[in-house]
Amino acid sequence: MPGVNLVLNPGNKGVTTDINGEFTFQNISSGTYKLQVSCIGFQSLNREVQVKDEKSPALQLVLVPENYMINDVVVSGKSATRRVIEQAYQVSSVSTKELFNSTSDAKSVLDRIPGVRIQEEGGLGSDLSFTLNGFSGDQVKFFMDGIPMDNAGSMTLGDLPVNMIERIDVYKGVVPVWLGTDALGGAVNIITNRTNNYLDASYAYGSFNTHRASLNGAYTNEETGFTFRGNLFYNYSDNHYKVWARIVENNTVVDTAWVRRFHDRYRSGSLKLETGLVDKSFADQLLLGFMLSANDKQVQHGATMNTVYGGIVRNSQSVMPTLRYNKKDLLTEGLDVSLYSALNRSRSEVIDTLQGVRYNWLGEQSIIYTSNGERSTDGEFYRTFTTLDETDFNTQLNAGYALSTRSSLALNYSLNYFHRKAHDTEHPDEPANRFPKDLTKQVLGLAYKFDLNNKWSTTLFGKMYHIHAATSKLFDFAMETQRVEAVDNKQFNFGYGLATSYFVMPELQLKFSYEHTARMPMPEEIFGDGLFVEANPDLGPEQSDNINLGAAFSTQKLGNHHLSVGSSLIYREAKDLIYTVVTVSSPQTRYDNLSDTRVLGVEGNLQYAWKDVFHAGANVTYQDITDRAKLIYNESYTGSGWQTNYHYGFRLPNKPYLFANFNAGATAKNVLVDGSTLNVNYFVNFVEKYFLTWTELGAGSDKYIIPRQVSHDIELSYSLQNGKYNIAAECRNLFNEKLYDKYYLQKPGRSFSIKLRYTI
Repeated sequence: MPGVNLVLNPGNKGVTTDINGEFTFQNISSGTYKLQVSCIGFQSLNREVQVKDEKSPALQLVLVPENYMINDVVVSGKSATRRVIEQAYQVSSVSTKELFNSTSDAKSVLDRIPGVRIQEEGGLGSDLSFTLNGFSGDQVKFFMDGIPMDNAGSMTLGDLPVNMIERIDVYKGVVPVWLGTDALGGAVNIITNRTNNYLDASYAYGSFNTHRASLNGAYTNEETGFTFRGNLFYNYSDNHYKVWARIVENNTVVDTAWVRRFHDRYRSGSLKLETGLVDKSFADQLLLGFMLSANDKQVQHGATMNTVYGGIVRNSQSVMPTLRYNKKDLLTEGLDVSLYSALNRSRSEVIDTLQGVRYNWLGEQSIIYTSNGERSTDGEFYRTFTTLDETDFNTQLNAGYALSTRSSLALNYSLNYFHRKAHDTEHPDEPANRFPKDLTKQVLGLAYKFDLNNKWSTTLFGKMYHIHAATSKLFDFAMETQRVEAVDNKQFNFGYGLATSYFVMPELQLKFSYEHTARMPMPEEIFGDGLFVEANPDLGPEQSDNINLGAAFSTQKLGNHHLSVGSSLIYREAKDLIYTVVTVSSPQTRYDNLSDTRVLGVEGNLQYAWKDVFHAGANVTYQDITDRAKLIYNESYTGSGWQTNYHYGFRLPNKPYLFANFNAGATAKNVLVDGSTLNVNYFVNFVEKYFLTWTELGAGSDKYIIPRQVSHDIELSYSLQNGKYNIAAECRNLFNEKLYDKYYLQKPGRSFSIKLRYTI
């Protein structure tokens, strides 16, 4: 019988029988003991046991069934989401179970979490920037089942369907050692569906000719341990929604009108397979995997909407084999080990081969001539057919050892190697492409966790970061000695911190965490993307001191009512922050270091539920991100040196500082037929107006302001046969508001979709 509880006294030692009904008490000295055996539905058993040095007793115990009448049974426990939230780290966790029938993806789920703001460049497949408590881009790291997504091929957050996700955990500020990363401001861990046997298939169609299909499933043989898991999804959209744009003819603005985007198609697909053995004596999991992904996107514009394109395209394909292994109690009790390795080989293309042509927002072409009257040979942006062949290898080892029931050690080592080779058929002699781009990054972390009692838990940790980048750099621009040379850059950094949690009462938890951390530049930040992101080989690592102070109250003791309230205070002091430099008149951006910045913020959330019938919630985030460097070092050909920083004290541009979300929903069971469920959900998103460029630049109407935005979404779903058959309808941006985001780029207006889903 599995799950039988046994207690040995004196000593109050307890064990539970395994799936075969077997049990063992370790390290028992000689003497006389009383053994108590209990299991629901059976009579309790008490037996006296004699333990002698020369031989440990082997017992065969038989329980007698017991029948009895009870009035009420109350079973209380904690969900996986609740257990994550109660960690000492400042973390938000959201279950996606209630969203399986929606057309949501990982991006839209994350955008409703306190402290999170996702900025997009447009519709499905558009580039996005993820902001968490003031940090954005690669300052926040992404994981899938604890595995870095840096080498996840062509997949993006907007591609991942909600059906393959069980929950999403967002770590704010301090990041656990076991994730093995150099995140500056936090991390996101996407937990996929790990059910042993299931099938989930769905198809959705929506506005702008949008199609989204997914197939997810798993099979596990309980006797042999053989398992096979797979995820397949496909996304397509023409993204031909209307935007309010300036019509340009002969470099002159002649009109402003509502026009349809005409060159913004996006399509992507991914196949992810894993097979191997589970629950064996030598491995809890031993899985070999394979992932194949691809996407292609027409490029409508650059970093701003001032210039429109009609022929530029980008595409990417990748193949990635993987190995996953983990085992609890490896060789000795209390030693847990996990290993993950992946090798991603990808090829991407950037194509701009239309010569002497310019488009306006009406889709009209105009011919560009040179000064001597000949048709220009320039591309729309920069004539190119660049192919990027990239190799990305990642391996991560975690080891944890329980020193006692209240203390443990955790060790992590991660290695990432990136190599890029570029070739441009339009410019085969491009000097920079003669130099390979290589980046090697290593992270080593050690943590000690100590639980003083059942109320108080503390973790101390240290991390070491190392990066080695080999690339090229342009010297002496516009001078007779102008040249491109190879450069080599090696950097070390160290981090440390602590996270502590205390339960004042079972319903009230207080948290404090501090971390001194560093983040090494990513390949795109150093090497560029071959089109709209320029390279910066001089980019240095960024460092930050992060402090979080939080409180959370949650109770189940209000009858049919459940209430949870939480809030946290945020302080970040960052040095050499890597940020995106935007010029309103240019489609290009680049990354640079900002010597000193500070983030002060507060966030709060409230959730209420009545039975399984009604729920409502809201969260709000305020973050004041300012430049704190009084002097900056300016290096130019006209003179280098320290100069007054005129941005001192002003908020960083293009970052929302006040935003909020509201949601409400209702559920009705057995509507029309037994076994059916009707769900209605309503969402409101609010973002206060903020500046695209530095606040002090311009005056009055000359300032570039991204206006206040309020959007409404509504979802309606109906399930039959206890969720086997499902149909859902959605409307996003219900009131067709003008929504802007990243660099004042307009997002889709009102859209509709319908989704069919089958699951067993």
